[in-house]
Amino acid sequence: MTGRDEVKIVHFLPGRVRLKVAAIKGNPGRAEDMRAAFARVPGVQAIDYNTLTGSVLIRYDGGRLRAQDAAAQLRNALQEHLPSLDADAILDWLRGPL
Repeated sequence: MTGRDEVKIVHFLPGRVRLKVAAIKGNPGRAEDMRAAFARVPGVQAIDYNTLTGSVLIRYDGGRLRAQDAAAQLRNALQEHLPSLDADAILDWLRGPL
């Protein structure tokens, strides 16, 4: 993983997660592509980003993200735009304990 691929989860509360995404620093086109991809996922309510800091705030409905169609779209968006994160681990975490 290169420095430009680095993604860190900075803060999490149910329904809200803040990330630091090195790849969007100084790259508004890439940031907007990422925002658009996540905005298409059912259950994602809002995405705000700052290309000066690389900060991304995602607000979401966890219950809706657990639905099969939303989970598949979320997996695709994660793999395409945040490949250094483990999409399956994130989906398992969203599903919670069985």
